[in-house]
Parts: sequence; structure tokens; C-alpha cells
Amino acid sequence: MNSEAVAFYNSKATLPSAHKRIKQFVDDDQTLIGRVSVFNPKVLISDSGSGALFYCVDERQASTKDRKTGKIVKTPDKPDNVIQYRTRLDKTSQGVWKLTSVNVVPGACSR
Repeated sequence: MNSEAVAFYNSKATLPSAHKRIKQFVDDDQTLIGRVSVFNPKVLISDSGSGALFYCVDERQASTKDRKTGKIVKTPDKPDNVIQYRTRLDKTSQGVWKLTSVNVVPGACSR
């Protein structure tokens, strides 16, 4: 959960939510299986140098699997499971783009 890579690419503002998401899978002893499609990326760079990245994620062909019991819970085939991520990134003095905000909008993308 306290991976150096996760901390390297997340700001102080987004790191707690990244840790929370990872911790949820670890605590529940779950893993993702199946297929997740990422599509329709859009990148914008402002005059101030910050960046915005919008992209869509289709989770409808993915499932979670309990690693102890083997029980699989399929993701429902609903429009809300095609999600748009709206992110802001800022470049560090080392030239690394760090995530500074994330807004998740279920059902905002269509396939």
C-alpha cells in the first residue's frame, strides 16, 4: 500500500485516496480479473504548465475475485460502469507529472 511508485506519481492531495483504494483490495483479499478497457483519452496543457487528462474506463467485463474462497463477483453491465476520469497533473521540478486531483464520473462515457 505504501509503494514508492504510488507516492512518486501522486501528490499529497491524491495519495490518501490512492492508498485507500489499494487498502480496500488488500483488506478484502480481492483481485481484479477479466477485462478493463481504457479509451478516449484527451490531454490538455494549460499556459501555466498544468495538465488535464480525461479518459474513459469500461469496467463491465471485469470482476472481483476473493483470493481465499475463489468467489467471483461480476461487475454489472450498466452504463454507470463506464466511467470517466477527469484528472489534473502538475509537473515537478524533476520533470515528473504528478496527479494532483481526480474526479470520477460514473456513466459519463458511452461505448
